[in-house]
Amino acid sequence: MRSGSGVSWVVAVLALSWSAVALAEEGSEAGKERAAEVYSTFCASCHGRYGRGDGPLAPSLTARPPDFTDSAWLAGRSGDQIAMALAGASHGPMAVATVLEQDVLRDAIAYIVTLSVPGKHVSLLAGRDIYAALCWVCHGERGDGKGPAAKNLTGAPPRDFTSAEFVIDGREEQIADTISHGAAASFHGSPLMLPWGSHLSPQQIRDVVEYLRTLKTR
Repeated sequence: MRSGSGVSWVVAVLALSWSAVALAEEGSEAGKERAAEVYSTFCASCHGRYGRGDGPLAPSLTARPPDFTDSAWLAGRSGDQIAMALAGASHGPMAVATVLEQDVLRDAIAYIVTLSVPGKHVSLLAGRDIYAALCWVCHGERGDGKGPAAKNLTGAPPRDFTSAEFVIDGREEQIADTISHGAAASFHGSPLMLPWGSHLSPQQIRDVVEYLRTLKTR
């Protein structure tokens, strides 16, 4: 990978002309995989797996990296504006960004754009991983309530998140409360739905609720 001077970095940044929306929608699956690999290789050590600014190197920085899962940070920025924001971050220009070739930087920013949900502060990737670790065994990989443990739960089958009866809009807080405190405590539901509030943070629970939305479209 070629290195560049400060001048060539500025020229490269000014040459970027893609919009954030175009970046998010562009490309094949192979292109998306490449963008994810670039982010993992060059960005995750500081910005974290999910882009929350909590990578293993973040504590050594003079200022915490931005939280890419907060859609307010993106705020309609175009690709070149994101690059400029990163280059002029409060903790100083990123050393890695100054040596990335333009197409590699482009891939990194394309991936960054996918880390937030418009108008929200959640991570679908985090929600997906938590669901895969804690929820699927009862609720199923597809969220249809047919996980491998479901057959052993008598009298109170796991919730089918794909059904029309399961409504999320307007019930986000109730669903979050159910995950946190358990169904029996939150609305006199099944005692078999465990409380996860001692294991998951409020942010992680919001991530899971957001991920449940994706199960209704599969």
